Amino acid sequence: MNSPISIASQTLRPVEDPRIVAIGGGTGLPIVLEGLKRELYTEMRSVSPERDRDRLTAIVTVADDGGSSGRLRQAYGVLPPGDIRNCLLALADRNSTLAALFNYRFDGGDGGDEVRGHSLGNLILTALSSLEKDFSKAIERGSEILGIRGRVFPSTTEDIRLRAQFEDGSSIEGESRISSVSQTIRRVSLEPPDAAPLAEAVEAVLQADVVVIGPGSLYTSLIPVLLIKPLKDAIRQSDARVVLVMNLTTEPGETDGYTAADHLLAIRRHAPDMPIHHVLLNATPVPAELIQAYSMMGAALVTPNVELLRALGHQPRVCDVLGTGPKIRHDAHKLAQAILAMLVETPSSAGQSAPPMITQASAVNAG
Repeated sequence: MNSPISIASQTLRPVEDPRIVAIGGGTGLPIVLEGLKRELYTEMRSVSPERDRDRLTAIVTVADDGGSSGRLRQAYGVLPPGDIRNCLLALADRNSTLAALFNYRFDGGDGGDEVRGHSLGNLILTALSSLEKDFSKAIERGSEILGIRGRVFPSTTEDIRLRAQFEDGSSIEGESRISSVSQTIRRVSLEPPDAAPLAEAVEAVLQADVVVIGPGSLYTSLIPVLLIKPLKDAIRQSDARVVLVMNLTTEPGETDGYTAADHLLAIRRHAPDMPIHHVLLNATPVPAELIQAYSMMGAALVTPNVELLRALGHQPRVCDVLGTGPKIRHDAHKLAQAILAMLVETPSSAGQSAPPMITQASAVNAG
């Protein structure tokens, strides 16, 4: 086991007008972006268009090879647009006609198999990528079309593939295939291993006041971004507070039986020199019927391990970040408020608020 990374080695100052970089993919990153967009662009004073743009940056995994994204990737040689599209929509005006068009998905009809299952936004990004001959330029054009607040960058513009190695020594390539193997994941890697990020993404990390990692699939959304070495190094070299938003549940075939500490140790195996200062954990009990429904799908609530997280050198922050509805999901507004609240506290004052909530968190996982 690697030695604990102490947050005491870095002075974390209160931040009133932060630059925030959020990392990940899947369904988790758009929730973070949507909540932070509301908070940052309604509560904070506008300085200039450039400064407004720099307030919030998403760096999105491009290892996806399944679904609509995988089909377009195979047919047109484009990087997977699905996670990018979802992040653009999270930063756009959800009530706009353009956002509705980007989110429209073809379910069949007379169009046949050619468009069935594709969202219009994925097709538009694919077309823009062909026109621009540059996926990052396509994202920029898509950002302009939607009038987003903030910026979205792919983790790399190279055609990367994700490979998982399992405890029994076997391995498999392909992000969409990893969870289908009934084996414990030892580690994941990228092909090529030296994929380069955009210079703008690295600069955004170096200038960030806070870097938010997650929530999201640990091995297929979060760690793949951290495997881009210049991005990982930029996080380590920056003065940013690094916040890991802990997943609410385990993911079948990927993190079966994982506790919060197991998530941290997996990240540490892949990025041992990267500090994570705060770990954001949910304190609100999850309805029993949802726990039962998820259990039938092979998922369970993530045990918080608050004291173990402290022993590993991280600062747990336990608060209400649970959303409502038929799925166990984070609430975008609560999540954004919890992240921003940490920025006006010193590490010691943040830690003082956590212990009274430990009992609640324990009750969740006993439920």
